[in-house]
Amino acid sequence: MNSEERSEAQRAVVESAEALMLETVKLLSRSCPPELLAEAAQQDLLALKPHLEEALEALEDIKRRRSLIDRERSQRYAFKMLLAARG
Repeated sequence: MNSEERSEAQRAVVESAEALMLETVKLLSRSCPPELLAEAAQQDLLALKPHLEEALEALEDIKRRRSLIDRERSQRYAFKMLLAARG
């Protein structure tokens, strides 16, 4: 796999993690009863963890080859905040 193909594959990993994160937040905010929200959010964060970690690894690899663009820096920040929130 050449550098351009690897970069595309890494971007796909990051975009997939972002889509999962947004879908999770949307589902929690729309369909989870308030009394169950904390438990559901904790479970969903556990399920997202491997995707977020993989996306962060991809972003770090991209960063080694070039500067991250604003969107990538924002994604990295959001992924790190979610991982930190789950404790």
